[in-house]
Amino acid sequence: MAYADDLLQYARQMAELHPNDAHQPSLRRALSSAYYALFHLLIGDAVANCTDPRFRATLARMFDHGPMKNVCENTVEKIKNLFHPTPPAEPERTIQYHLHNVADTFSQAQQNRNEADYNLLKEWQPGQVSLLIEAIEDAFKSWYIIREDEAAKDFLISMLPTREKKQGDRGSSQKQKPRPTLADPQDS
Repeated sequence: MAYADDLLQYARQMAELHPNDAHQPSLRRALSSAYYALFHLLIGDAVANCTDPRFRATLARMFDHGPMKNVCENTVEKIKNLFHPTPPAEPERTIQYHLHNVADTFSQAQQNRNEADYNLLKEWQPGQVSLLIEAIEDAFKSWYIIREDEAAKDFLISMLPTREKKQGDRGSSQKQKPRPTLADPQDS
């Protein structure tokens, strides 16, 4: 069984550990593990074609939660717009439906994980956590249906950080001093 599948199974077990009690540590750990299951499912497929395990591990570490969530939110928005004014033909509609499910679930799961990990004032209920895990299980099923499709592969590639994105992230938090050019009088 793959690591992502193991994490999802673990999330389910944690959620069911105290069925008659809203045991917060178990429910919070279940939400966190369920999110990481989907996170690792996508990353695992993104790096699967890399044959050298060392490169695969390094490539996998390049994925970042925030940019992945941004890609998911942008994907959800683009797919939503595809259905106006007329929906695409059936095969494309099916692929887009599953891609939307994965992207939307990822975004929501990340938000739930942040709430579970950092907002200790929020009380989670077993039924609520169970439904959220079911949504991630459903996203797994959607992903397994489309994972070989070009749209799914493009989705994964779009999650990879690019040099421009990394420089943009750095530049947004601090002003970069312009570099002098050869014709710049400061060089004289």
